[in-house]
Amino acid sequence: MSIQVQFITRLEKYSVPDTTLVIPCSSTNSQLEAILKGLLKPTVSSNDLSRLSFDFLCLNKLIRSSLEEHIREKDESLLESIISIEYIEKFQGPQPEDVLMHDDWVSACRSLADSILVASYDTKVHLWNNQGEHIISLPGHTAPVRSLAFIYSDDGEHEFISGSHDQTILIWKYDQNKNNVQSLITCKGHQGTIETLALQKSVFCSGSFDKTIKLWGLEEEKEKSSTKECRLTINAHNENVSSIGWTSTNELVSGSWDQTIKLWNMDTIQSTQTFKCGKAVLSLDISPVNGLLVCGFTDRFIRLYDTRLQEGYVLRSTFSSHSQWVSSVMWSRKSEYLFVSGSYDSLVKLWDTRSLKAPLYDLQGHEDRVLCVDWSMDQLILSGGADNSLKMFSFK
Repeated sequence: MSIQVQFITRLEKYSVPDTTLVIPCSSTNSQLEAILKGLLKPTVSSNDLSRLSFDFLCLNKLIRSSLEEHIREKDESLLESIISIEYIEKFQGPQPEDVLMHDDWVSACRSLADSILVASYDTKVHLWNNQGEHIISLPGHTAPVRSLAFIYSDDGEHEFISGSHDQTILIWKYDQNKNNVQSLITCKGHQGTIETLALQKSVFCSGSFDKTIKLWGLEEEKEKSSTKECRLTINAHNENVSSIGWTSTNELVSGSWDQTIKLWNMDTIQSTQTFKCGKAVLSLDISPVNGLLVCGFTDRFIRLYDTRLQEGYVLRSTFSSHSQWVSSVMWSRKSEYLFVSGSYDSLVKLWDTRSLKAPLYDLQGHEDRVLCVDWSMDQLILSGGADNSLKMFSFK
């Protein structure tokens, strides 16, 4: 059985004539690439062709099966039409760069500029540079550290926040050049582990096992106090708050073990929407590019939501490949399609939202549960786990 197709692309230097081709319905990615390279031969050198590799989009989704199977999933009647197949240049997968070992579980990680911040169950916050050199281990908490947020990092001066099982949040100012902690402010008020932190300009929010969300200011205390009280408390969920994030300057999103996701107007301190998910939410992240919300769940699935919709079906997509809980997710800061996930199945996966059934790449190496992932810097993917390691992957 055959089908009529046209190849289209946004890659100007690798464009082909706008003609209709008749190809087998059974064509897969490798066969489509062979056809395409045949069309490119007159205009692209053999050396360039040998190094090039392409991915193919049909009906706005990456082709991961035969062309016929791909189209039938959407609309069988389209097999009688002329189908447009868009080709894009396939990028190289993330490459392992380094492994940074710690004395206990790595529960959270963040990168900013050339610095890497790591939270560990050894009760310390660890600072590394992106060359894999350990800068310092900072004691301050009395129990495992669970959450982190960078405020600032430049020229050896670092400001960041950490949350712990000891029910406190610490606001740190560390001067690497002088090798001293310039200030350490303790934020008290939660009655449970601080699971998650989210920074927004001069304020930040914290989510806790005590089911609440608290809002805190970052302004300097007039009396230079070493302690800080929250500005307000939201009795947010019926179970512990597992993950939070800012969707805008005045809107917060929260996920919980009570199987709901909630949107909060932080001007009125009111919940504006509640999404019932059916499974406990472990992690969430909002794309700075497309505004979509990606979430990891205890049922091993990843779900994509458009929380901006006031009516209609907010669940956009479901991604399945992990075999255990999805503990951590994070979007690329630059691509509208790419995100990473970490799971208790010991795997980190790189996803494209146009490919629901299979990730682009599996990032292997962990020997125990993956507890955290980070993609704050475009060319560096981090993952930490219960094997006490922080993995560094370069992405170009």
